[in-house]
Amino acid sequence: MGTLLGQTDEAIDSGAAGDLFLPDLSISVKQILKQENWNWSDLDCQHINCDLMVSTISDLSPKMIIYSGYGGQLVESQLLEMEIPLLHIHSGWLPEYKGSTTFYYSWIKEQYCGVSAIYLGPGIDEGPIVFRKKYPLPPSGVDPDYIYDCAIRADTLIEVIQGINRTGTIPAGQVQTELGNTYYVIHPLLKHLARLSKLPSSI
Repeated sequence: MGTLLGQTDEAIDSGAAGDLFLPDLSISVKQILKQENWNWSDLDCQHINCDLMVSTISDLSPKMIIYSGYGGQLVESQLLEMEIPLLHIHSGWLPEYKGSTTFYYSWIKEQYCGVSAIYLGPGIDEGPIVFRKKYPLPPSGVDPDYIYDCAIRADTLIEVIQGINRTGTIPAGQVQTELGNTYYVIHPLLKHLARLSKLPSSI
């Protein structure tokens, strides 16, 4: 099977991204899990809605799930109806920037990158907001899609987890009362123009 949206087979140099933590991408997820001695299961599923995934989650009955799925895949009703909070880190400032590649739309329109931690619900990016954070534009030379976007999402997730550890409780989240705008996958030309805006002025 080829790569899905949001994946790449290319070796991407993580470089540096300001004060954000960037992992060593040469170390696999499985290596980290084994190194930290965490319990884990490897399921033969291509999406979270497969029967094996649903039955495994049902058996585990966790208090919360941190969900990071392939681009374009939606969590279906059989999981949402379990009433287990599905925490998702959306690369956009909600409710203003719903949908796809909103990272680039706020970059072009307002010169910042936003991240929102939300609980998934039936509507796209319409679930309760747990936490939001604004970030500067990616530094020149840092890949926006595979490095910076992932780094600011991870940074936001860490803040949410630290908050849960401090309080000992899973936050309820704030229901979204504003509609905002829904965006679709950005046109390659607009993405290119956004990236050009970060080139050194001497070029």
